[in-house]
Amino acid sequence: MNYKNTLALLPALILAACGGDEQIMNQPALPGSLIYSFPADGQAEVSPKAKPVLRFANALTEDEATLAGKILINGQANQASVTLVDGGRSLELTPNAGLSLGTDYTIEFAAPLLAEGNREIATPNAFGPAGIQFSTRGGLSGIAGLDNTSDTFAVAKMIPSADGFFQPMDFSTFRLRLTQPVHPQWQTLGGAITLVDSAGETVPATILVKGRYITVDPCTVDDPASCGLQQDALTPGETYTLRISSLPALGGDSLDFSAAFTPRETSPTVTLFQETIDSGLLAGTEPQRSVLNGQIINGVTLNSVLQGVAGPSQQTGGLYAELAYAPSFPGDQPVPLRVPKGSELLSSSLDVRVNGFVPIIDPATNSIQQTGEIKVTMLSDATGYLYPNPYSESAEAPRHVKLFMDVSMNTAEAQPNASLSQDLLGVELSGIAIVKNGVLTIDAIGVVEPNLLGQEFTDSTIAFRIEADTNADVQLDALDNRPLDTTGPQLVSWMPGPDDAIPGNRDQMQRPGDPIVLNFDEPLDGKTLAGGLTLLADNNPVAAENLRTRLDGTAVVINPVGGLQHGVAYALQIGSTLTDLAGNGATSQTLAFALPAITDATNPEVVSPLALTTYPGYPCTTTAVDLANKTHGRCQDAAANGPQGQILPITTLPEDRPIVVVFSQSMNLDSIRAGETFVVEQVNPDGSVAGAVSGRLEKNNQRIRFYPDQPWQVGSFYRYTMRSATNASQCSQSPSQAICSAKGFPLQTDLLVDTSAAGVGGPDMTIYFEGAEAATTVFTPLRNLPIRDTNANYVIDCDGSATCLEPFNHEEDPANPGEFLPSANAAKLEVTGNATLLGAESLGANVGCAPGADCPENKFIYQTYALNTEIMGPALNEAGEQIGVRVLLYPTMLATTSASVFLDLLGEQATGPQVLRMTYGEPTEDNPMGLVEGIIVEGEDGQPTFMTTANLTLDAPNLALPDGGTVLQHNLYSYPITLELKGPIVFFDDGRMQVVQRNTNAPSINVLVSSSNVLLEPVLDLASCFGGLLSFDLTACEALVSGDSSDVSTVAIPLAIPADGVYLNFLSNPIKEIPAQY
Repeated sequence: MNYKNTLALLPALILAACGGDEQIMNQPALPGSLIYSFPADGQAEVSPKAKPVLRFANALTEDEATLAGKILINGQANQASVTLVDGGRSLELTPNAGLSLGTDYTIEFAAPLLAEGNREIATPNAFGPAGIQFSTRGGLSGIAGLDNTSDTFAVAKMIPSADGFFQPMDFSTFRLRLTQPVHPQWQTLGGAITLVDSAGETVPATILVKGRYITVDPCTVDDPASCGLQQDALTPGETYTLRISSLPALGGDSLDFSAAFTPRETSPTVTLFQETIDSGLLAGTEPQRSVLNGQIINGVTLNSVLQGVAGPSQQTGGLYAELAYAPSFPGDQPVPLRVPKGSELLSSSLDVRVNGFVPIIDPATNSIQQTGEIKVTMLSDATGYLYPNPYSESAEAPRHVKLFMDVSMNTAEAQPNASLSQDLLGVELSGIAIVKNGVLTIDAIGVVEPNLLGQEFTDSTIAFRIEADTNADVQLDALDNRPLDTTGPQLVSWMPGPDDAIPGNRDQMQRPGDPIVLNFDEPLDGKTLAGGLTLLADNNPVAAENLRTRLDGTAVVINPVGGLQHGVAYALQIGSTLTDLAGNGATSQTLAFALPAITDATNPEVVSPLALTTYPGYPCTTTAVDLANKTHGRCQDAAANGPQGQILPITTLPEDRPIVVVFSQSMNLDSIRAGETFVVEQVNPDGSVAGAVSGRLEKNNQRIRFYPDQPWQVGSFYRYTMRSATNASQCSQSPSQAICSAKGFPLQTDLLVDTSAAGVGGPDMTIYFEGAEAATTVFTPLRNLPIRDTNANYVIDCDGSATCLEPFNHEEDPANPGEFLPSANAAKLEVTGNATLLGAESLGANVGCAPGADCPENKFIYQTYALNTEIMGPALNEAGEQIGVRVLLYPTMLATTSASVFLDLLGEQATGPQVLRMTYGEPTEDNPMGLVEGIIVEGEDGQPTFMTTANLTLDAPNLALPDGGTVLQHNLYSYPITLELKGPIVFFDDGRMQVVQRNTNAPSINVLVSSSNVLLEPVLDLASCFGGLLSFDLTACEALVSGDSSDVSTVAIPLAIPADGVYLNFLSNPIKEIPAQY
């Protein structure tokens, strides 16, 4: 053994001499003491889901209720329930109401806690004031008042730092916590983060930025595979400077920061192999549990609404930790260590279930979806410290351990990989280290909060236990045994996806604003994205400055400036210069796709765009609002004698959610301006304006989100107004005075009044709502895609040929030869008998063509639609047993293409574009807005299945009448229809969810045409009127006008939607996005 290696082993040998045994004292030589806490004293950015843990030198002798009364949280007793762990040596606190965001906490003891041996444990203290102080992180909502921890954009903490407890070393990675989130496009906006040496030269480094976290990980070697190993080190004694310049915050402020430091030398170092201990869970034995909080050691359990309590998954593997030379850090100085970038921890596979109850089925295997091996990869060198116990001066007290790391999460199987893959920066573990019989054992606790499916921030408290044999021979071999990464990244799935994916042709579901997403099996080197990816648009390369990319976990998100466009043939070229963290190249390949075209040489009609969903609220202009009774009036429509629809409620919006509006077409984003064309105001109970609400508009081609600067006040009323106009010329003004589409048409706000192309725009749309407490449920928006009416003009632009703009693409009905099944987001209409004239005379009737003719392709209407849903959690039966997953649907309205019914003698009766309105149900205690109830269950075929009953009303304001509507009226205003819907849920390999719904009932639609008086008071005779109309004699209708007829007379057309005649196809949002504007 050479001298250098002998010196290198001294850190492990010194550790073995410090705190070597279990903490058992025969005599109470000292008062009892706390020896560990989570969070640690002074810890910041603590998850509000954290459960504080206290560990003592001796077991407590008091019961849990007594302890709850003695332990004070911010000066108050009984603020948390107490659970004793490890025979009373530890306790876990579960706060009654959870921890609040951005809040300082202190844990103290109102009276000494009693422990074995008549010991008394007083209020502990490690640093600063008495007690355990910690602070929780800011929010993750996008709302500045919740997310920011200060009104000033600044560096809150830098670890390590020249003046901090943890000091810079030659192998340090530098982590900064900021007071506000960094703008995601900080580099494009001119921000810079650099590390320079004393000569002003830039030191190569990995720069990671996400939210409020920045990591700067120097790498001084040329080979990326050697980053984090012993030869990668700064020069001890030299002065370095970390510089941040013009760094933009999401809220608009800018940061300039500089920190100089001189790293200390850590060599000679030793590499310890630290094995992640198997709890025995996979062997089926009683698993080992953490002495700190009683959890299964190295067991990962994810708590969420979407997947329920998922786990535990058993973490295995090990870490190669490089420990500094301990004699160089005497006294209470922390001994630093690092774990190299690229290190991996693996966890066992889990079944994937909705809310932990309904199994998700892998469409490729038709068996329950597995995660496959779950992998956590270090994106930078993890930095740690071993230091003397700050709570106790006893030689028997264990050392404390801190580990700071940035990790990427992903799974082996495609669907969960896309759903879960992401970067988690600033992960902090706090633990204790004990050496017994030559084995270093570290127990630590950390909390991670992954974002699941891009919809829900989940949480997992992990009780780590790792062990390292300090035997000299074992550790001398550790570095040589470290596995090397020699395999390039493999593409697991991508969005939109290949045509042979399950289901295929997903590019027909892609819309401008939706990104390209590449999901790999390992994290990539962000510096290689620009050279490794080329996007061709109609064979022309998109300029690098116009191609925006984002790296998150093992996913690459790509979106050109302006978004992907309809009708363009795209090809994404992946080159071998795209590499993983170790420098291994990806497999070269080209991915081709195209969004459906929306125009061609026929120059299809252009109409105003719709707001498909407005959250909160209902997307229509309404009659008078009554805030006192919390009613929003009725949607304005063209019904005779005033609007006939349901009185709408004032809906609520949780305090931590944005306003969200989804449009039917791509929008002119410059026309949507906060405070001008999109105005948000707080209103008083009497309806007067209390003041403007400032905030941030996040814009995408077909969706906007408004994040207020401050959370919505619970119980306060607000309104938001979308400006419109009735003349398209107003969209050509600069700036536009209305919200306009990319085609230059103002927002359609009164579709129920006029659905024709001539009905341009409309009045301003104002929606009132009430602020509510934050919800624990999950908001899940859906789009109805694909659709035949791709340009959303409520007309099928097709001359009947297979090459037309919007061709007919339906499957034949095997049960009815010559007939067709509805395609996605289509509904079939049929006549169930002859029409009647004047209550007696029979008229032949047919949908789509003249009676007696055959036109099966003309019997469909096509919807343009979106839907907001709320995943509530378990659905219970009367006995309290879970039977599924409860889902609430937010009522909205949808537009459809026209339907034509042909009658003998009277010819074609065209409805014009139609509007279907979902209606609210009766409010209940657990559904106060009366949202539409639905449930996810396990279907008979084992597939997750969604079921709901939707009560709708149908409006056809432009139904063509024989007299042009001068005298005659129809009953297709707020016509009630009930659809009983059921269908499977399929999860794509790119993480998205598809919900198919088909009707199991066959609702009737009985169309009645009469005079306007007859609809309300059926006392008029239409015989002479219709007879005159057939002979082109309009004077025959004069009797209707004068009201001198007494016979009840109508035209009745019996229609129905057959069972399975409605086929709705809902699709969730992409898991990752790059908004056009933040």
